[in-house]
Amino acid sequence: MRKQVSANESSVGTLARGLDVLGLFAEHAELTQKQISDLLGLPMPTVHRLTALLTERGWLDRDQATRRLRLGLEMVRLVPAMMAGMRLPELARPHLLRLASSVQETVNVAILQGAEIIYLLSETGDRLLTSQTSVGMRLPAHCTALGKCLLAQLAPESARAALGPEPYERRTERTLTTWAQLAASLEESRRTGVTVSEEEYEVGLVSIAVPVRWVEGPGTAAINVSLPSTRATPEFRARLAHGLLDAAREIDAAMALPRTGA
Repeated sequence: MRKQVSANESSVGTLARGLDVLGLFAEHAELTQKQISDLLGLPMPTVHRLTALLTERGWLDRDQATRRLRLGLEMVRLVPAMMAGMRLPELARPHLLRLASSVQETVNVAILQGAEIIYLLSETGDRLLTSQTSVGMRLPAHCTALGKCLLAQLAPESARAALGPEPYERRTERTLTTWAQLAASLEESRRTGVTVSEEEYEVGLVSIAVPVRWVEGPGTAAINVSLPSTRATPEFRARLAHGLLDAAREIDAAMALPRTGA
């Protein structure tokens, strides 16, 4: 005799499959419905229903040109609340505030997700004309100092897979749009421990980044300072790099400490 499935059991199963779909985007920036079907072993009609609902609710977004799916803005909306329960923003904030006050520039923390970075924290110095970022904002990884810094912490094959197919989006004349170009830049970041984006994301903007420890260990987050190229003199860049490395060491030490209390 065939077992009758209750409406409650059916809803739980649908929720589980929907979460499985969202979970795929931890390792893939974009996916087609066929790729989702193959990765999860789900029938195409099921994938179509799940992705249609997730897109309708804002959890997924569909590129109108390629029909490929990526995480939607509803995920970004949850980032501030999620970060409130994690240690990095809490432990990093005093170190970032101290550095922002010292150099009078905005200091940020970000993590890598696929081919993009997500900002977790931003602290601004007193200077009026400085770059502004918001928690949850996403930017391309290949042309930002934070993104290149985080990619440099991965094995080359993993970094290349995270970025997806070439050519990468050209934002300025200085944007590195091929893996061959970017691989050399990432190797320089690994060698020096400091990553620079020289007007690669936006004309007139220079950014310097270094890696820090997060939930998965050293180098799984990064901190940076972005500033107008007119202020990015060699002497000031050296000061920023020194300040970022000092702040990173302090954050790493704080993250490595065990929790105390209940």
